[in-house]
Amino acid sequence: MRRSQSTLLTTLAVVISLLFMSQFPTISPVSNIHPDDTDQERPPTTDSDGDGIPDVHENLFSEWVNGTAIDGRGYAMEGLDKDDASDATLDLDKDGLNATEEYCWPYPADCTDPGFLRGLTGVVDGEGIRSYLDPRKSDTDGDGMPDGYEAYMCLRIGGFDVFAQRYQCEDFDPLNASDATKDPDMDGFDVNRDGIMNQNEWYTSSEEYIYGAPSNHTTELDGLWCAATLPEGSLLTNWPFIPTGVNATFQNLLPACTNAESPVGEDLWLGTDPLLKDSDRYNWDGFSIRSLFPSFGDGIPDGWEVHFGIDPLNRSSALTDEDFDGWDANLDGVFSPDVSRTETALALGEQLSNIEEYNIYFDDGNQVIAGLKSVEFDAENPTLFSYPISFATSNDEMSIIHHDIRAMDVVGNMVYVTTKYGISVMDFEAESSVDYWMPQGVILQDAELLFDSDDELYAIATASNFGLGVGRIQVDGFLQGVENWDWSLTDAILEIEELEINSPNNQVIGLGFAGAGNVFEISSFGLIEEVHSVSNSITDQLSIGNATVSDIEHGLANGNLTLFVGTDRGLLISETNSGRDGDSADWRFYFTREDTGIFASINELRTLPVGSDENPAEIRDLHLDGPTLDNPQVLWFGTPSGLHQMRLIDDVISHSGLLENPGTDEISTKDINNIRAIHTTGEQIILGSNAGTWVVSGDYSNVYEIDQQEIIPGYISEIVTIGDSGNMTIIGAAEPGKYSNLELMNPKSNDSDSDGIPDGWELGNGLDPTDPWDARLDFDYDGLDLDQSGDGIYERLWTNLDEFRYIERTEDGYNSTNPNVGDTDGDGLSDGAEYFGFFYESSNLWCYYNVQLEYICDSQIGANANATYLQSSIVDVGTDPTNFDSDGDGMPDGWEIEHRRWVGSSFTGGNNWSLDPNRAEDANWDADGDGLQNLCEYQWSQLKYEAMEGLLLESHGENVTFAENWSESDPNNVDSDGDTLPDGWEASYSCSWSPGRAGINPLNGSDALNNPDNDGYDIDRDGVLQLNEAFVNYLEYHLRDDLFNDESPVDFDNLPFGLSTDLFDNVAANGNPEASYSQRAAGSYLATQNPLDLGASDPLNSDSDNDGMPDGWEIWFSRWDVLQDEWTLNPLQPADRWQDA
Repeated sequence: MRRSQSTLLTTLAVVISLLFMSQFPTISPVSNIHPDDTDQERPPTTDSDGDGIPDVHENLFSEWVNGTAIDGRGYAMEGLDKDDASDATLDLDKDGLNATEEYCWPYPADCTDPGFLRGLTGVVDGEGIRSYLDPRKSDTDGDGMPDGYEAYMCLRIGGFDVFAQRYQCEDFDPLNASDATKDPDMDGFDVNRDGIMNQNEWYTSSEEYIYGAPSNHTTELDGLWCAATLPEGSLLTNWPFIPTGVNATFQNLLPACTNAESPVGEDLWLGTDPLLKDSDRYNWDGFSIRSLFPSFGDGIPDGWEVHFGIDPLNRSSALTDEDFDGWDANLDGVFSPDVSRTETALALGEQLSNIEEYNIYFDDGNQVIAGLKSVEFDAENPTLFSYPISFATSNDEMSIIHHDIRAMDVVGNMVYVTTKYGISVMDFEAESSVDYWMPQGVILQDAELLFDSDDELYAIATASNFGLGVGRIQVDGFLQGVENWDWSLTDAILEIEELEINSPNNQVIGLGFAGAGNVFEISSFGLIEEVHSVSNSITDQLSIGNATVSDIEHGLANGNLTLFVGTDRGLLISETNSGRDGDSADWRFYFTREDTGIFASINELRTLPVGSDENPAEIRDLHLDGPTLDNPQVLWFGTPSGLHQMRLIDDVISHSGLLENPGTDEISTKDINNIRAIHTTGEQIILGSNAGTWVVSGDYSNVYEIDQQEIIPGYISEIVTIGDSGNMTIIGAAEPGKYSNLELMNPKSNDSDSDGIPDGWELGNGLDPTDPWDARLDFDYDGLDLDQSGDGIYERLWTNLDEFRYIERTEDGYNSTNPNVGDTDGDGLSDGAEYFGFFYESSNLWCYYNVQLEYICDSQIGANANATYLQSSIVDVGTDPTNFDSDGDGMPDGWEIEHRRWVGSSFTGGNNWSLDPNRAEDANWDADGDGLQNLCEYQWSQLKYEAMEGLLLESHGENVTFAENWSESDPNNVDSDGDTLPDGWEASYSCSWSPGRAGINPLNGSDALNNPDNDGYDIDRDGVLQLNEAFVNYLEYHLRDDLFNDESPVDFDNLPFGLSTDLFDNVAANGNPEASYSQRAAGSYLATQNPLDLGASDPLNSDSDNDGMPDGWEIWFSRWDVLQDEWTLNPLQPADRWQDA
């Protein structure tokens, strides 16, 4: 029994081995013989049928080969017959090579001619085994490409040696199966964006050959994947065309083609071009298909298109938007198409076409996922690790708050990672992290750890758009809450550096754009004690050079404390101890195409590589290096052209040599030498570049070689190390380009990052369609500060996702608010406030109207009203943040909220308001009773801005400069401009201001002394109406007052605004007046007036009562008639024209 089992197992092993061997090309052993043992004659060859193929070769391939296609179709390939000469010209396996061509390989088909000099056909491998092309198998080496196709491609890449008369190709060898994994045109793409092209991310030659073929395509049954119109072939010899006749090397390709048709063109390969990254060869213009030959491409690599199911042969597919994720920028309800692949046309179109989606992925070459990454130093196996974003992790996993990292610092096992929107403190010993979000609107740029006089860490200083921010660091290494931070609230700064100066306080210099910056003194309590100006010599040079600071270093150079300022245009050096002293600052090198008057000097720098358009003088990073921190010997700096070293002792700059990375086949020298970060350990110089990290063995004094070290891929802009040289971790920050690439841009998904916002809307509104977490942020900080505590923290955000999801509330509104503008409709209210109905910051709750509509401002009642508002969550109804005027009453929502006042004796939250942005009828209300309705008050308020723009200069003679001092129209103030003249009276109770009423308006407080109707009386008869003789607006209105009251008569020599008038000097010549002019005014005159100005004269009519006598003349000559108890002349009484004064 045991013996029969052994026999069975042996039989099975033999059968399995035979089946396995059938998968390999047919081979024949090669024997050797010593040359001295030969008779100098060629071995005899037997060719029974005379077809040029030896019998031994035909016998080798004489057996039939059977197979089955994946769809179940079977085929049987007849072998060669040494007695049948006709089989030499047959191509039974339909691979484009007949039996003779397959026998002759790697020689041409005429290798069987008697005069052809050659060696043995076939190819010998490293083990001495000779292999031949199999005429019964279309793909002898099993690499996915038929033998004839590989032979054609070998010829195309110049693989035929005319001297040796044989083919030899590395990429297209029909007897080398490794071609299956090659991508010679490198048109695959980094699908997972890790910066490493894995084999499964290549778009290989075999995949390019078979592109577009049915999944069941089998060469032995269906033929080559090409199209032919026999008997003629193509007259063109370039790819993708297949010639015949005298122009063709391989005559059997076209007959072997499948019966498929090409969308455009004849006699050509149907797949993509494995030697051209972008193969598109025809275009569909909406009416017809036309060939692009000899032009190719649509701007998108084949591999990217194939991965997403886009046709890599059709150029017009680049401009389609298959996932309909464009954005209606002009809100006309139509997505305008992208009509061209130019930048201008793509910017104008509202579709997010495929080429735009690819450009987002490509991101000018920065496709690697942005964020924090690390590798172990000198590790044998791959150790690359990417730290997740905190949004995507659990609380017990180390993570970072945001992917855009601006600075990193290490103290022991703690790593302080400063990002655009906050700081993550990572404890590598406890493997935990804590995030600290900055207040809304703060954008961080740089950070510096601060140590006290005992060298104890106590604070972190940050550069931001609000100047310097300082936060205390606790004993455990973590930060205090941001509500306890101190802010300078000065100009925006980009880079900071602690100055190496002996001082009780830490002194930090911060610099930004074109000379902006300060020196800050920070106490050991983490408070900004003093803010000083930077030396004029430094700021002047930065301002003149229009330079943006990119890095700062401060240290000893030749015995003097020196400030090194790296900028986008060069290196500025100044000998200064404090940043406030120093008489000079000089550019060590500088370059810009802008005419700044500064001499351009870049001769000492490494030349930019071919194809680079960056500034050769731009400094990305500075690093002082030496035996100790307080004894620097060199200044390292990185530029787009490479790593440079400047010796401080003699000011000599060196580069290249061992400071230059030669790159590899996959990594260009241009990218690897585009330096962004420099970090030294004393034994290594670790560099960050556009192609990731690389390490130079050495220090400040000497460099030895480029180490073999695992890279951190990406545009590495920050580097730190943690641990010692025996167990060191390199931590690097991959900076984002325009996009983060956290998620793969997908042209078949309208929301590539799955954050709930379509890609096109994100792109059109300045968001990142590859960042799944930006939907949760509030870029324009238009959320709500519900507690009004002053900590800068918004308790309720109006996030980017909220902005997209917003649905119009009014007919004139529209969907989605603007995530980059806190007030989308420009009405003075933030979007979040309008949506949630929280108007605390825009409301004046200190003043109110009682039930008798008396205007009252009371501190205690107002304080109670403010407290009640904050404690209540339903005080206000929201408005439409996309409609300037939600209720359509002609007054903007923000103006109504700003000027509304609550009505009642106490504020409960349910009070009525004097203005309400959701009630259109309030346009006709007049809470202050000045005769101007609310709508009129608003319309008058706009006149100030028209005057400030110069629009009233010609029509009304109003000077722009004077208009800037006008008051705002206040619907809660009878006299908005404070000139004692009611708004309604000055406006003539009109909502507009015609040129005929120039000289008086309710916004100009100085017009009380104007005299637009030019009335008065030239008392001294000098021909000039002086101010004391003019009947000015103030007098015209106050004529209604009791001017001659016995108890408090008006002093006409001491009127407001410095006015003194002589017009009333003689009114008491015949006796003291016992009534005012208004008290003796004609009833018919008073009947035409508003109760608010009853008894005033008309400032725009020199003869108010139309009696033929000017007002000023009547006043000057008026006397009080004691007997008649009446005025002899009265500018408000038309009947006096018939009297005889």
